[in-house]
Amino acid sequence: MAVPSVSGSWRRKVTGLLRPVFAVAGLGMLALLVRKAGPQELGGVLLAAAPWLPWVALLELGRQGMDALATRASYGARAEHVPLKVLARAQLIGTAVSSMAPAGRAAAEATKAALLSPHMGGATATAAAATSQAASLAAGGLISFPCAAASFLLTGWSAFTLAMLGHGVVLVVASTGLRACMRARKPCAWLARRSQRWAHHTEQFRVTACHGTLLPWGPVLAFLGSRTLQVAQYAVLTHAVGIDTSLVQALFSQGLYLCALAVGSLVPGQLGVSDGAFALAAGVLDTTTARAMSVALLSHLVQLVFVAAGALTPLVWRVRPAPRPASPSPVYR
Repeated sequence: MAVPSVSGSWRRKVTGLLRPVFAVAGLGMLALLVRKAGPQELGGVLLAAAPWLPWVALLELGRQGMDALATRASYGARAEHVPLKVLARAQLIGTAVSSMAPAGRAAAEATKAALLSPHMGGATATAAAATSQAASLAAGGLISFPCAAASFLLTGWSAFTLAMLGHGVVLVVASTGLRACMRARKPCAWLARRSQRWAHHTEQFRVTACHGTLLPWGPVLAFLGSRTLQVAQYAVLTHAVGIDTSLVQALFSQGLYLCALAVGSLVPGQLGVSDGAFALAAGVLDTTTARAMSVALLSHLVQLVFVAAGALTPLVWRVRPAPRPASPSPVYR
């Protein structure tokens, strides 16, 4: 058991070193983009768009609610054992982790599982977290197809269209594959052999994962609702910066963000990556580089508010530790 420990320690050290490197690289790219777009023009656009930010923040609050609903749906019948305030607290903390950690969504689901496991047991919470991750992948893939259709209407069979289409296919396949692995005996048996700590949890994990369909439609639909609200956010943001907005352009902006999210998953908050993607697509949006970049910058600003709230949550919002359930049962339906 010493080798896995050393290997895990090595991976943590590499991740710890890469995180600040990618953060600095993202900030450097952002500085170059701001210089190219023109700081004065960019500042004017941002100031003019500022009155629209409360509406974007309100839509983001709705997104957080839908993401929390997806997490709750992933727990199935055992969700009733999780108090709503505990779920809300876990969602806020998970949001901060999702925005700042590498592979943010997976890290956020692991964080929420750790916070909610006292209410249902580690194996059940881990299975629900993996189910939620699979549902998030599926929702991101499914929303990518209308985004690719919008890109086709604007650009034809361009690199943007192919990237969004490929992104959708990869995410749906990855979601299905993850759920299939969760339900298969061999991967669970392999994990049990590799980790003595998890040996007595793996069967409970697998049985929990086997409840319900291969794609967990309850969580998937909740995450799709979240992505739909994000499309509305981009509609507001593009309008706020002075772009003649339509549903097609809002969907294109959403697809652009999702592709940037995939490419810049190791960059905290995708700083510099999503900004570069929007700057690159300024011609497609029929606007200036400064206005296109402003969409990403305003999105970062709203994101920063929720990251700060999530980071402060453990300090200002404490909950009583819950007794661990004696016998967590497989519950996902």
